[in-house]
Amino acid sequence: MNHFSKLVLMLCSILFSTASIAGLPINNLPDAQRLAVYLSSINNLEANYVQHTHDGNNDLLQTQKGKMFLTRPNKFKWISEAPYEQVLVSNGETLWQYDPDLEQVTVQKLDGRLSSTPVLLLSGDAEMVSEEYEVYGETIQDEQHFVLIPKRNDALFDRLRLEFNSAKQMFRMVIKDEIGQKTVINLSNQKTIIGIAENFYEFVIPEGIDVIESQ
Repeated sequence: MNHFSKLVLMLCSILFSTASIAGLPINNLPDAQRLAVYLSSINNLEANYVQHTHDGNNDLLQTQKGKMFLTRPNKFKWISEAPYEQVLVSNGETLWQYDPDLEQVTVQKLDGRLSSTPVLLLSGDAEMVSEEYEVYGETIQDEQHFVLIPKRNDALFDRLRLEFNSAKQMFRMVIKDEIGQKTVINLSNQKTIIGIAENFYEFVIPEGIDVIESQ
């Protein structure tokens, strides 16, 4: 699994984190619980994304575009456009990674353990977020930003910043790794998916494609 695919899995795992908090003003909650409240509104989401990857000197290494779809629990589809085409799909139980250029698809069981590659907290709750990450929130004008710092040494990233606008829509994610590389993902044209087909989060393997069963 390449670096980009690992980032997608990590991001999806955090996006699926939910909160079970009622009757409390959001501003009175700890940062991790406030983040979970923001994330809990993300469901049946369709959005475009543009990803920019920079090295430690902030020089641009790569730009990638595509579409993302998220549905609770644990279902997502991440479609990357040329020249770095890739499709990453989960139906909540199985994960498919299709690489057209390599003419292969990797199939594996979706693992909900944190120890899986890389960090998978699908369908976690606020308590799990606070167990696995230090969460720091700040308000900048009418935006709410959260910084997540993993507590484990084997995490894929050093810190992750999630930025929400005044409508509580997440519009930007900034990921920094241990070697100083920075990945910025901007979301646009966000909307709710209506009338999802039953097989939308299934992947039909094309004929003639090599299939790799991964543990």
